[in-house]
Amino acid sequence: MSMRVVAHLRAQEGKGVALGEALSRLIEPTRAEPGNISYELLASLDDDRSYTFVEEYVDGDALDAHMGTPHVQAAIAAMPELVEGDLDLRTYRLIG
Repeated sequence: MSMRVVAHLRAQEGKGVALGEALSRLIEPTRAEPGNISYELLASLDDDRSYTFVEEYVDGDALDAHMGTPHVQAAIAAMPELVEGDLDLRTYRLIG
């Protein structure tokens, strides 16, 4: 069964563009991962500091592999300088 992920991040004051650029760099390598089904980055229309990833993986192992990739680990290392608060990452299964 596939696994869906919704991850919300909000940039620190004055860092919205930098966060958007950093997150955008994750798109191409993540879409190339063997367990990735879809990976979309959304920018809020109401808050120029707010971003959301909507992701789908073949299973939990594929999500775990994604989290361990060099591109994700590099992004995680850069987050304290860019992100306000904690990453809000939630996992889901499709019901219907």
